[in-house]
Amino acid sequence: MMIRPTAALKNDFVEIADYCRQHGKPVFLTKGGEGDLVVMSFARYQAQNELIGLHAKLLEADMQIERGEKLFTLDEIEAQMEEWRKDEEL
Repeated sequence: MMIRPTAALKNDFVEIADYCRQHGKPVFLTKGGEGDLVVMSFARYQAQNELIGLHAKLLEADMQIERGEKLFTLDEIEAQMEEWRKDEEL
């Protein structure tokens, strides 16, 4: 983990950017001794957002189960998709 003052972003940008890309970890920037910003590589940002999206989908699935909504097996979904594919061919 790297923690730097915000001034380092201006003075050591290349080093900070390289660290983020090479290690896949964010850099925490402080201002006046307090947390201020977090810098991370774009790849890490995308991966984190995808993970957040997956968590949201899992939460929604859990809520559907709690509400007693009908669940579908993989076989049922594949069969429905095959029907839709056949309908589109007509």
